[in-house]
Amino acid sequence: MKLEVEHSPFHRLIGLELIRAESGEAEMRLPWRDEFGRADGSDWYHGGVLAALIDIAGDYAIASRLERWVATIDLRVDYLRPALKGDLTAAARAVKVGRTVGVADVELRDAKGAVVAIGRAAYSTT
Repeated sequence: MKLEVEHSPFHRLIGLELIRAESGEAEMRLPWRDEFGRADGSDWYHGGVLAALIDIAGDYAIASRLERWVATIDLRVDYLRPALKGDLTAAARAVKVGRTVGVADVELRDAKGAVVAIGRAAYSTT
């Protein structure tokens, strides 16, 4: 299975870019758009955008190991500092890929390389 972002209308809508996905790891980039701001004229990302990016990157990490898509069953996000205007990069790693559940850890960095959020997600692997 070839992992790509173009298969999803949502991924296309937000302009998501897949940098790499292999062997239980994935790296993605999300370019800034004004629509991602937490308020009109804000240079901070809305937290929901960060949560979506964590979820998607974790999914790709698990899918790269299983070579098929998985469904999210749980998601936890820790926001560490405001994510400011600029590209975000998500680095995801499969922690466990079992018969029924897969778990991935994800780290989000801003354009300056600062960690702005971390997350852990569980996915159904059945």
